[in-house]
Amino acid sequence: MIAASLAAVACVGPRTTYLENGTKGYLITCRGYFNTFDSCLVRAGQICKSQGYDTIRSDEYDRTVLIACKTSASR
Repeated sequence: MIAASLAAVACVGPRTTYLENGTKGYLITCRGYFNTFDSCLVRAGQICKSQGYDTIRSDEYDRTVLIACKTSASR
């Protein structure tokens, strides 16, 4: 019961992946009754912190976002 409740409010991931250019990316999925697409963006900010991030691909309907944390070279 508790696990089901947590699944309803938590974003899944991030799942670490690698982008076409070889840099590390993060796939964040925010499904569940209480999640919105904004939940994914908040999670992206938590992952990359003050570095910021670039959105590589996003789907508001499926509530998924693929991001890459910025590096000093990409700012």
